[in-house]
Amino acid sequence: MGRDGLKKKILLLNPPGDQPYLRDYYCSHASKAHYYWHPFDLLVQSGILGLEHEVQALDAMVPRRSKAEARRQLLQLNFDVVLVLSGAVSLVEDFEFIQSVPGLTEKTLIATGDTFLYHSPQLMEKYPFIDAVLLDFTSRSLLPWLRGEAPGAPLPNLIYRQGDRLIDGGRQIENPEFQLPLPHYEIFPWKKYRIPHGRSFPFGSVITDFGCPFNCNFCVSADLPYKRRDIGNVMRELHYLRSLGIRELWIKDVTFGGHKRHHRQLCEAMIEENLDFGWVCLSRVDVMNEGMLDLMARAGCHTIQFGVESPTKEILEYIHKQISGEQVKEIFQICRRMGIRTLAHYVLGFPGETRQTAEATIRYAIELDSDFASFNVATPKVGTAFREEAIARGWIEESLDTALDNSLARPVMDVGTISPEEVWRMRNRAIARFHLRPRYIWRTLRNSRSLKEVLNHAKEATSLFKTVQG
Repeated sequence: MGRDGLKKKILLLNPPGDQPYLRDYYCSHASKAHYYWHPFDLLVQSGILGLEHEVQALDAMVPRRSKAEARRQLLQLNFDVVLVLSGAVSLVEDFEFIQSVPGLTEKTLIATGDTFLYHSPQLMEKYPFIDAVLLDFTSRSLLPWLRGEAPGAPLPNLIYRQGDRLIDGGRQIENPEFQLPLPHYEIFPWKKYRIPHGRSFPFGSVITDFGCPFNCNFCVSADLPYKRRDIGNVMRELHYLRSLGIRELWIKDVTFGGHKRHHRQLCEAMIEENLDFGWVCLSRVDVMNEGMLDLMARAGCHTIQFGVESPTKEILEYIHKQISGEQVKEIFQICRRMGIRTLAHYVLGFPGETRQTAEATIRYAIELDSDFASFNVATPKVGTAFREEAIARGWIEESLDTALDNSLARPVMDVGTISPEEVWRMRNRAIARFHLRPRYIWRTLRNSRSLKEVLNHAKEATSLFKTVQG
């Protein structure tokens, strides 16, 4: 494909699919309730690519377009370059769709997503129409590549074709303190996105760091190079979101509070500038304390997602979680006292899981009584140490064609101590026992601040229980 340095028309494509796929931030899975958020990788690149090019977006997931509808719309659009967001949850389906669109593979085609972090050479061989792969959605390396300024010279976080060769710049930290240009919300259906624990809509998605400083063996974020974003640059984006009328944020840092000084500075800046956002974040109980939680609450935090995973010590040690059930209880109690809602994530089916430990997880979840709970199945995601062990032990085959999803798909491996069928049954049992408690239903309704929030909870519950099968 010719790259002459001229201004390009670039399409950011989130393909259609048979399920409501969430492919962003290298953790692809399917939405299991009535929520769907921004394709964040594309949102960030809209600002970067928009510095030099004309950008447009087609998010075929919101509203849910059929493949035929998405195909028709693509044929009506005018663009030279397409950046496609894909993932292990839908990889084969995504590229079958791309190949079904007349002329699409003849464009300059760039791919990004979780599977491409680790298997770009194999995938570029399988799909020879892929011209380049972006390995870090915060990187600006596509700009010089599109200008044609690096013939044969590696560009960081980019793999691209040069004649018959692949030039691999590798994953690198280009700057330990990075900045991002303002994203182009207007090209996305941003008023239609929803998160289950949001209190108002529309909401904005923001990161203030990238990667994670911890090493849980089942999470791809442990393998991402960790870097922090300049706080002044973050605040500029927050003022932009306020100008759009947005009052709710999802701060998508993988572990908020993981770098205490950085996140304290952010909270202090939000308080000082009186932006009055409500916001949601993800964190770990071992980086939180009463002082940090108080600061976050004063800055507008109303909900924190925590990876609880399991109360069983041996399972926590196996996944390198380095937390305890008592730590979880202590931090959840402080959150409740401060009026911060909690979302607890649990995972069933890790090696060492039995019917008894799965039952213990359900009892623990009910005792902990978080405001929200998410029950998932252990999945050997691409790029994790857990996947490497699963392949080595013969729990799964080494194939990139298997859709991997910890949310809606049934378990894909048998770890020997509990069958895949039993894991799925316990997952469904956990969802029903936790959410159908009269106390839980009453508290959820009582704590809702508006009729809109009540209706959102009802939609989430209806969608969630549709996933409980068998």
